Amino acid sequence: MKIFYSTAFVFSAMLAQEVLPQGTSVPETYQLQKIVTQSSMSELPLEEQSKSISVIPQEEILQNVSTGGIQSLLEQTPGVLYSRSGGINGQLSVRGMNSNDTRSIVLLDGVRVSGRNTLEFNTFDPNSLESIEVLRGPASSLWGSDAMNGVINLRTRRFRGDIHQSFSLTPKIRAVDFASVNKYVGGRAELIGGGNGWDILVGGNIKTAQDYTTPIGVAKNSAFDVYGGDFNIGYTNAHSTRFYTQGRYTHVVSRRAGGLGAAPGYPVKITREDPIVEKYLRVGIESFELGFADKLDGYLYVRKYDTDIYSNPAGTLQPVINSYIFGGRLAGDKRIKAHSLVYGVDFYSSLNPQVKVYKPQKAIAQNVIKTLYRPSVTTDMGLFIKDDWNVFDPWVLSASVRGDYVLTLIKKHPHFSTETPEASRLLDENSVIHNGALTGALGSVFFFSENFSNAINLSHNFRVPSAGARMNSSPAGDLRLEVIPNPTLKPEYSDTIEVSFRAHNPNHWVSLTGFFTYYTDLITTKTTQAGVHNQYVNIGEVYIAGAELEGRHMFLDTLHLDYAATYTYAQDVTNKRPYRYIAPLYGRVSLQYDLKGWFFRFVERAYLGKFKARIDPTQERPTKSYAMSDVYIGWDLESLSKDFKHMQVVMGVENAFDVVGRNPATVEDLKYPNDLVSNPLVEPGRNFVLKYAYQY
Repeated sequence: MKIFYSTAFVFSAMLAQEVLPQGTSVPETYQLQKIVTQSSMSELPLEEQSKSISVIPQEEILQNVSTGGIQSLLEQTPGVLYSRSGGINGQLSVRGMNSNDTRSIVLLDGVRVSGRNTLEFNTFDPNSLESIEVLRGPASSLWGSDAMNGVINLRTRRFRGDIHQSFSLTPKIRAVDFASVNKYVGGRAELIGGGNGWDILVGGNIKTAQDYTTPIGVAKNSAFDVYGGDFNIGYTNAHSTRFYTQGRYTHVVSRRAGGLGAAPGYPVKITREDPIVEKYLRVGIESFELGFADKLDGYLYVRKYDTDIYSNPAGTLQPVINSYIFGGRLAGDKRIKAHSLVYGVDFYSSLNPQVKVYKPQKAIAQNVIKTLYRPSVTTDMGLFIKDDWNVFDPWVLSASVRGDYVLTLIKKHPHFSTETPEASRLLDENSVIHNGALTGALGSVFFFSENFSNAINLSHNFRVPSAGARMNSSPAGDLRLEVIPNPTLKPEYSDTIEVSFRAHNPNHWVSLTGFFTYYTDLITTKTTQAGVHNQYVNIGEVYIAGAELEGRHMFLDTLHLDYAATYTYAQDVTNKRPYRYIAPLYGRVSLQYDLKGWFFRFVERAYLGKFKARIDPTQERPTKSYAMSDVYIGWDLESLSKDFKHMQVVMGVENAFDVVGRNPATVEDLKYPNDLVSNPLVEPGRNFVLKYAYQY
């Protein structure tokens, strides 16, 4: 919290110096600095950016106990909901669209994370992060296909000390945490340091949990086990050019206790990923003052996923192995008078080979699914340019444009003969698919006065269907449904208008944003009346409209008030019915009081279900309202000894009154009753948490 407010003061000081009329005084005790948000490719302070961006700082990340994984952290921002399907399993609903539908993207230090949109959140360790940027709204003109509803950028940590000193490395315990609701235990250790031009951070994390309890019983099949490691190593030469490499390895065993494709009707079906394995390597270079660019950043990366999806008691195994993502980017920043330019080229290529030979370790050999999909390659190449133009003191214009070419290759002739003749014919006739798109955005921020501003955004965005959606891979990993191929799927487009009004000064920030997005040729799944076949189709037109309120206030340097609220309304225009799984109204309020060496925080989370009677009855049920209360106490260990500087213990109880809650955005299967062992899942019950964290 303190980090945010000091940052907000810096932002306001920047605004006073760079935007406000001459003669306005700025406190001399604060050093002005640039803040770079990778998700928006901008060095402007947040007040001057037309897009709606929330930043979760390091301090808040460290105070969070990660029983819900990184999703529970992201849910603190407006427009984002955690659609739970297990202890850490689940997706995010961003401005009404589930991340499983790939209309929002995840970045890791500005590098696109692709390949496991259903499972990717399970692989991240929140304690490894320096901050999280949540860009709400479209950004296809910056990041290409799929960036239609939002961008989540996870910024990892690196050594920030003096690299010119003598070289040294120090082992440290970053965090240890515990939660009672699922007997969760987790932690992270690091080796950090540098010198002689080097900066080095190597970390490892582990966490394990049993099935979690709810107010009405145990959510069976919700346990998880995770371990992994990561590194961030750089070397800066005498010319201030930094050569760097990053890497990650994560091994996850997670169980799906609910949600589409999970365990409805337990004990008939128990689904788990055993394991998910991610391997990631990135190499790059940063160089400065090159004439044509003030800064040039170039990198290449490779990511590999392996996943074994088991379904018991039949012993069915769906192997998704040897999936590779290759990519790269070359981008330059250049300041030309009142213009701040970012321009460059990027690409990523997704390779999904067919599993030819696979020896299962935990399944019956004859039950191994061998016909998940044909081998395929999808490559997206894009050129982009963005300009932040300070037209005159109170007015900033931002414009971006991007051109993308997407090539999809599907191998002719299947390895196995279980395809129907019609499906084989369709896939063979559409083995090479070309798509292209030109997207753009125009934003404006106008300051009426020192403390009040207005932001407007207009944008055109697109999404190209994946090779998996065109073929017969199952949606959300549901092994029960056979999916009919539809290789002739058309790209999906959307147009968005956003209008924000903001009030801000060093101690206060309030933003109210209204948005309207209209989708054409929207891609979704269609289930047959018998409920045994599914197909990806373009259903036509859908619109989503909503309002987001975000506020942060500091009173007397000791009292902090934060709040966020979101209202969303969506309509399937083509079929003349409400669009599915929209949470109409939800929000949270946090009140924190600081004493010397202590803090006390009360959080209230509310989901108003009485408005959720407006549903698509073919896919969802009405939900009830509920509210949950959380209480936390934090203690700075420096009060015991100066040797414990920046160390903190956080204790608390979540859902203190053991309220029964079902998230209105969690996908369910209507063939099963709405109880604990079906879905949507019941949220965790009363949960006592304890965490040690070291912020260095």
